[in-house]
Amino acid sequence: MSAKQLSDKTCKAAKPSDKIFYLSDGDGLRLQVRPNGAKYWMLRFTLTGKEGTLLIGTYPDVGLAEARGKSEDARSLVKEGRSPVLERKLRRHDQVTADANTFGSIAQEWLQHNRPNWSAVHHERNEGLLRRILLPMLADLPVAQITRESLMVPLKSAYSAGTIESARRARAVASQIFQFAIETGRAERNPGLELARSTILKSAPVKHFAALQPEQVGPMLRALAASGCTPQVKAAIELMMMTGLRDYSLRAAKWSEIDLEAGRWVVPSERMKHKKDHAVPLPAQAVEILTELKKLTGRKADGFVFASSGTAGFLAENTLRLTLHRLGFPVTAHGFRSMLTDRLNEQGFNPDAIERQLAHVERNKVRAAYLRSDFMEHRVAMMAWLADWAFAQRDEADAPPMPGNVVSLRAA
Repeated sequence: MSAKQLSDKTCKAAKPSDKIFYLSDGDGLRLQVRPNGAKYWMLRFTLTGKEGTLLIGTYPDVGLAEARGKSEDARSLVKEGRSPVLERKLRRHDQVTADANTFGSIAQEWLQHNRPNWSAVHHERNEGLLRRILLPMLADLPVAQITRESLMVPLKSAYSAGTIESARRARAVASQIFQFAIETGRAERNPGLELARSTILKSAPVKHFAALQPEQVGPMLRALAASGCTPQVKAAIELMMMTGLRDYSLRAAKWSEIDLEAGRWVVPSERMKHKKDHAVPLPAQAVEILTELKKLTGRKADGFVFASSGTAGFLAENTLRLTLHRLGFPVTAHGFRSMLTDRLNEQGFNPDAIERQLAHVERNKVRAAYLRSDFMEHRVAMMAWLADWAFAQRDEADAPPMPGNVVSLRAA
């Protein structure tokens, strides 16, 4: 090994000229100085009778001592008959492959692969389980190296926090991602499947949330008005009661679907359970609420009505349910639909109009063939009455009379 010829002072003092020149440190290590002042460490080597050059790095980012250490490593490879240039390319390839084979990257591939075949609500639920439970701990891990024990860590954390069903669903999602990795040649085991019968992740006792009772409507609306909820959350809960829409159909609403002047909201087929557009009449109270909310979230025609800073851009899946629970009303969106059905039937409104309002499909095929009306005129009056009744409950006022154009169907 030849004596070292350079010092940090020499490297720093080297000034550019009109041509590239080199300062040699011995054993093939040189500092290249370019006319623009840039300086590069280069190592010349000979392998199988052919000369090669390895770029080690730029100066001063790579100092003299570090350059010498890297050149020594490269010369060791040459002594073994291996090209340091080729070895670097292989390492980069391995790193790119490793980055593409992390749990996080494969999870995103899996989401994109399945998205065309999923409903929007199903995609939202799976993406949410990944984001909240699995990715924070597993995203950067090579998928092939994840064991049952390492997968159990985020699942058990979610389970212990009380989100039992979410933890169990996250395990199922993880299992599908591992299976996707196996089928694409990037894993050999499925830890998610191995935990399918886990005695730790036991299912929670089934708890059915009661429907919102008519006598709870007033207290619920008063509690909501007094709460610190965002305008989007308050409006969403009030509109759920005045429309009977399912949770996702409502939360993902866009302003382009709503005609405030006409008092109509047309929910597109992709957000409806039975994949058909669904027109909903908007009572005066609903129009007033939406008019105010539009000042906040209606800057874009295709913007979300119930806009949120979350990943989806609108209120998250459990927002409304959890809000109601915090207010002291352990009900779900379906609980609102049940209340609406019961209250309107008790008042003697046309059952077919009620079913159309809830977007229920007539199961009797013969009857369905003849029952083609959307009962919009009935529904306009019916939902206006329901809104009047609900807000009368809030204000502890008398219930409104039945609409003049609606004939009660109750037995005399």
